Amino acid sequence: MKAKKTSASKLASVPRAEWAEGQNLNLDEKALYTDIDAAGDQYDFIFAPKEESERIVVFFSGDANRKRFDPPVFQRWSWASKFPAHCFFFSDPALYHDDSLGLAWYSGKPGGDYLEHIWGIVGQVAEKLGISAENIFTYASSGGGLPALRSPRYYPGINVIAINPRVSLWRHPTRWVPSFSSVEYQVDDLHGVAREERYKFTALDHEVLDNLGHLFLAQNKLDKTYYRHQYRPLVEFIKSSPNAHKLHAHTFESDAGHAGAEDRPTFHRILRFMKGTLHEKEEVEHGPTVA
Repeated sequence: MKAKKTSASKLASVPRAEWAEGQNLNLDEKALYTDIDAAGDQYDFIFAPKEESERIVVFFSGDANRKRFDPPVFQRWSWASKFPAHCFFFSDPALYHDDSLGLAWYSGKPGGDYLEHIWGIVGQVAEKLGISAENIFTYASSGGGLPALRSPRYYPGINVIAINPRVSLWRHPTRWVPSFSSVEYQVDDLHGVAREERYKFTALDHEVLDNLGHLFLAQNKLDKTYYRHQYRPLVEFIKSSPNAHKLHAHTFESDAGHAGAEDRPTFHRILRFMKGTLHEKEEVEHGPTVA
């Protein structure tokens, strides 16, 4: 399956509006909203409503090749019709800060975390629609997986769906990490960031796990680097915690490697997870399926 990204410049047919704390929320058609916070950061997101749905799915985007995409950038936005839910697609505000920056993991800047404001927006809609946290899901792969995994810190009780996710910026750093550190935190690497800010760079966080509803964690075993350096450490971290029962781990094999994200069987299993129709007897008798 193709988890394509799209620049807003290619979405001319999608209506646009200022957010205004949800006062102008359109429940009849999708729209691209913009919200500016007190610090001047711009949050762009597409909201695609689903009639009579009692679920919300919040999507995050991975690496955006800046030779091909200009912010805001949305991943999987064309998938909205596939889900039994109202769908949010958020772009990372950090992409506006430097023309070369394609990935910043929604991790904010000194003194702030972009996820906190994003979940304030989602919360306004959830309250308006009467949707509880247990029916809210995050969804992302690769670089978008880290903000998806960290989100329960700001909205306790929500569920997470992550495919081949980046779990920690400290493990097996990529070329984007020093660029991100320089642009957003004005330091050469993450070790220069104040200790009280470092929670924004990892999902290996007990506060996140304590606030988590359930996690569907999918990993392509042929994506060997992420399997070894991201997936396995997260599985081991969760299994060693009191929150092990929250994990639904699933592995698959696809020649598409890391870039291929979820295959079709995995996607259909994800939909069953969202609908609460995973084999409950299997989960009770055998616990999380971990490969």
